[in-house]
Amino acid sequence: MGYTRNLQRLLQEMPATSGLPSGTAASLPVAVPYEGGFADALFLFEADSPAGRPFAWAILHPDTGKLLSFSFCKIRDFVEPGAYPPDMPLPLETPEPITPEQKADGRRELLSLYEELRGFVFAKEPDNGQRELTERFSQLFETIAYVGHRPFYRALAPDFLGWLGISLPGGPPPAAGKEPDRAVAAIKELEALFKQKLMHDDHRQRLFDEMHRELQSYKNGLIDTLTRPMEEDIIKLIDDIEKSMDHYRGRQFAPDNYRRLLTLFEGVGTDLSDLLYRHGVEPFTQEGSAVTVGRQKVLATIPTDKPRQDKKVAVRHSRGWEKNGRVIRPERVSVYLYARPEEE
Repeated sequence: MGYTRNLQRLLQEMPATSGLPSGTAASLPVAVPYEGGFADALFLFEADSPAGRPFAWAILHPDTGKLLSFSFCKIRDFVEPGAYPPDMPLPLETPEPITPEQKADGRRELLSLYEELRGFVFAKEPDNGQRELTERFSQLFETIAYVGHRPFYRALAPDFLGWLGISLPGGPPPAAGKEPDRAVAAIKELEALFKQKLMHDDHRQRLFDEMHRELQSYKNGLIDTLTRPMEEDIIKLIDDIEKSMDHYRGRQFAPDNYRRLLTLFEGVGTDLSDLLYRHGVEPFTQEGSAVTVGRQKVLATIPTDKPRQDKKVAVRHSRGWEKNGRVIRPERVSVYLYARPEEE
């Protein structure tokens, strides 16, 4: 969700619950660090008021628009108390005179640029196109930001202005001898909590990554442990076959040698069956002549003129295999299919 829609929703919903003045206007958008990324921040002021002083501030989630923080300045301000009292007039004037049309056009362009800027805000090394965008945004910001509001921008989003390279000089000077009150301390505490949570999230992510690596290593080791006996049995069987082939390769063809070689290959099938049996895999032949779905697979049909043979097993091509009662490969069969004899 974009900043403009988030702001519209805020201004529509807040008056009903918080009693915002009807002439409420929003400041220019700024960004603040939040959970390794950023959040949108702004302050509200009465555009029709002679004072024009901000009376509330808010921080919005950049995606959902949810209020992360909202406070009226009389409850929790974001500048030094007494520096800008409510009765101090704040000039709602730009540094250089511009027409209302120029100001409106500039604000529209700035909001459009901010929507694009949100995609790389606080980036350490923006590319050339991004730098051009930030330079134009900074130029507009310095042109249309009210002089009286500049200290409030500096207090609300110093990291953002520093990232943009905006100093925002001007604005009434803070009153001498005034110390920050609990509100300023609360703002700093909130920033510290954001940073602490970010560090916590990074630490938690590292733990998850380490646990994933350990689990993957355990799974790989477990698979090796389970398959190693079968691998050793297969290797031994290959060795036996190669030895037998070397033995018969040097002999002349004779019926006796042929029978011995045939017996040898029959023994290979037996050895493989024994290997599978040691790992819980057993052959089966389904009882009965009726086809059992799930345990038998029909490869072909054979026509028959006998109705009692219809859909009965005609030929068993190969056995089925199962492990712990679960079919690994069904028995392969052909079945009879009754065809009515043609009348002469």
